[in-house]
Amino acid sequence: MRQINLHQLFNPNNICVIGASNKQNKVGAQVVTNLIACNYQRDIYPINPNHEKLFGLKAYSNLKEIPGELDLAIITIPNFKVPAVLEECIEQNVKFAVIITAGFGEMAGYDTIGLKLKEEILRLLKKGDIRVVGPNCMGIACTESNLVGEMGFGFPPARRKINASIVSQSGTWGITTLRSGTIHGLGFSKFVSSGNEIDLKFEDYLKYFGIDPDTQIILGFIEGLRKGREFIEVVKKIEKPIILIKGGKTKSGRETAKSHTGSLTGSQELYEAVFTQHGVIEVSTMTELVDMGRAFTQCLSYDPPKFPRGRRVGLMGGGGGFCVLMADQAESEGLVLAPLDPSTIEKLSQLLPPYWPHRNPVDLVASWEVGSYSKVIKILLDDPNIDAVIARPAIGFSLIYDNKDFEEFAKNNPNTALGVSKDIMKSFDFSMVQTIARIAQKSSKPLILPLGFYTAEAPIQYGIVRKFINQGVLVAPSGQAAARILFKLHEYYEYKQKLAEKKSTRS
Repeated sequence: MRQINLHQLFNPNNICVIGASNKQNKVGAQVVTNLIACNYQRDIYPINPNHEKLFGLKAYSNLKEIPGELDLAIITIPNFKVPAVLEECIEQNVKFAVIITAGFGEMAGYDTIGLKLKEEILRLLKKGDIRVVGPNCMGIACTESNLVGEMGFGFPPARRKINASIVSQSGTWGITTLRSGTIHGLGFSKFVSSGNEIDLKFEDYLKYFGIDPDTQIILGFIEGLRKGREFIEVVKKIEKPIILIKGGKTKSGRETAKSHTGSLTGSQELYEAVFTQHGVIEVSTMTELVDMGRAFTQCLSYDPPKFPRGRRVGLMGGGGGFCVLMADQAESEGLVLAPLDPSTIEKLSQLLPPYWPHRNPVDLVASWEVGSYSKVIKILLDDPNIDAVIARPAIGFSLIYDNKDFEEFAKNNPNTALGVSKDIMKSFDFSMVQTIARIAQKSSKPLILPLGFYTAEAPIQYGIVRKFINQGVLVAPSGQAAARILFKLHEYYEYKQKLAEKKSTRS
């Protein structure tokens, strides 16, 4: 079996789809149409002996009819046919195969046929140089080559200045993260659904992403590792942020993982110890993964990177209740409420009513002086005692008008506050976005805004959120999430500082 060069997997010169179909409910049709729709520019060879053409492309009866060498075969046929086709791939010197098909012993105690097919594939892999992704996976993607070789509803991932690559042992979870991240401002380089990992393992993709110049951040979903010691050796050498979700933490989760991808999940305590020791950032949900990925993206987009240098945080809100909760949440996530510098208190006293609390958190005591919000944010960011700021400005009022009941009420009651036109409220919202964005961009410290109308799992994105993200302002769905993001950013910064100190001591 040849050494791995995964660059060619993600940047193949050609792709054949074995099991291509003209029926959109078939996986073979989905893969072909996703490749076409997402603008893959190189040769696509559908394999189906019953068609001369599929979706405007010439169809082939088998691999032997295809001219020249093949880089990648995507296999979508029934499981009992896979060994024969894989043997044909080996004979034709195909370099990589992605086996989307399931049914290779995932349910070990109930699927003796699947186990036999798995053994047959393992035997075949010893005969040739082909490397295999899957089986029981959802495919791969690469924005460099416009490759979306996936089953399901293909969607071209976004590509930005800083890009993440994903390796996921769960195909559905991985593709959902890809779509959600694209909608909510996260850029991507590569994606692989690793499936049952009969050949290529999680650690192989991780190692490649670690040296891939087009990958700046690594995201992943683990149910269980098959090469645990190698995982440790790989993450020790990677100098990029690695953000992972670990499934199978409970007994029920471990049992589910066994029947999903056949993973052996191992001790959660051991995983956590390894993650902590080697700077791996662990999150719990897809929303957290997208938000954390975007936070690292925005920090790394500055030169030098804009990480919080300490845990001292400044808080600002438009009401006492939010400030109380935010103080609780910040402390529970490991942050420290910074004592305000005397010069900060003096500046704020000139701006706010005399009964403001004169401490951190800064409660604007329901002030409707809208210009105060952005000014307070700037003052807090300038405070030498503060490493980062969490602020909840009075923003998003224009979104109320999207509700028909509110719209009807405003129309019938023009003299109420809601009687102000939607256009005026929208103009107010977006002018505040611009002002806060300018302040955030000029500061050397992170600013993060908990916005109650934002979540990474939403299939749409409000214009206010989009403008904040596009202008480099961090957003989060809640105060708790904002505090957790800042803590993880600082934790990673501390880890990198310790590594740098060790290196300088050795030299």
